[in-house]
Amino acid sequence: MSKQPEIGQPEASKPLRRLSVCIINPRYEPSFWGFDYALPLMLGNKRYSNVTGALPAVAALAPVYCDVTLLDENVEPIDYEALRHFDVIGVTGMIVQAQRMREILIELKKLPAIVVVGGAYVSVAEEWFDGYCDVRFIGEAEETWPAFLTALAAGEPTATRYEQAEKTDMTTVPTPRFDLIDAARYQMASLQFSRGCPFLCEFCDIITIFGRRPRLKSVEQMIKEFEAIRRVGFRTCFLSDDNFIGNKKAAKTLLHALIAWQKSHGYPLQFYTQASINLADDAELIDLMTAANFRNVFIGIESPRAESLAETRKVQNLAGDSIEAKIQRVRDGGMVVNAGFIIGFDSDDETIFEEQFDFIQRSGIAQAAVGILTP
Repeated sequence: MSKQPEIGQPEASKPLRRLSVCIINPRYEPSFWGFDYALPLMLGNKRYSNVTGALPAVAALAPVYCDVTLLDENVEPIDYEALRHFDVIGVTGMIVQAQRMREILIELKKLPAIVVVGGAYVSVAEEWFDGYCDVRFIGEAEETWPAFLTALAAGEPTATRYEQAEKTDMTTVPTPRFDLIDAARYQMASLQFSRGCPFLCEFCDIITIFGRRPRLKSVEQMIKEFEAIRRVGFRTCFLSDDNFIGNKKAAKTLLHALIAWQKSHGYPLQFYTQASINLADDAELIDLMTAANFRNVFIGIESPRAESLAETRKVQNLAGDSIEAKIQRVRDGGMVVNAGFIIGFDSDDETIFEEQFDFIQRSGIAQAAVGILTP
């Protein structure tokens, strides 16, 4: 197997044409994902809650001979006629965007561009995209995306399906292209410190896509990324890690560096992240997060019913004292607790609706995201 060219460095022996590339994030249906009805209550003319991290991240992977445009349908409409001049048009998305992804792909197939799909949903449901695109990128694409673009620019054959043989070494990931994002349109930026989660929740696709051993960027990489979002005008950052504390030691190391950076810059950023409930058992970690200006944490509660948690191997929610006591410790530590809940486990019956409602009210969850279990 030939060695792939380094990202951003074309092979000198081959003439490479410039490529015009557009990456699209489809709009969400009105839901807690976009906070559609809350945005008008917020300061400024915000059109969407947070930047989808895939847009600036994938843009940063494009080699230097690619001109990249990012299009987020949540903040601007798609002008299909204006897309005619692009060589490659990519679409990303999650399951909650699946129907809109298909609608967009139907329109894109009428254009001369090569149409590609990547991201979370195609990585777990390839068959959904049969006949709707030219190329699929499964899983991580730090190696496959630039390799595809390089082959295309060199006039070489390209595949219809790409999947990396190995997981990405996160220390090689470049700083996302937030210079291509209009910060004024969003409430917050999205960055990623780690990929993967050590737990075994069977309903979650994270360990299928990213694995159980958290892989991490270096502290130096993260400081550059914090600088990048601060420079373009963001004041709030969503650390979109699947589980920010999947590697507690590494998280603490980053937090110490972040606290120093925040102090030296006058605390320019506030943070929001996702973590497993065992955060409540580590007072030092809670203190470091609040000192680093973490204001909110999203925790996957899923269900107050022990049988439902046990059947799906969400064992971390069953260990130690009650979920409510854990939530209170995080709140007492200085962070607002938002939480995710799921309806539709095998152990659920018609009484689960009131049980979920009562638990959310009783525990004081600030923002509850309740979803239907979806295969």
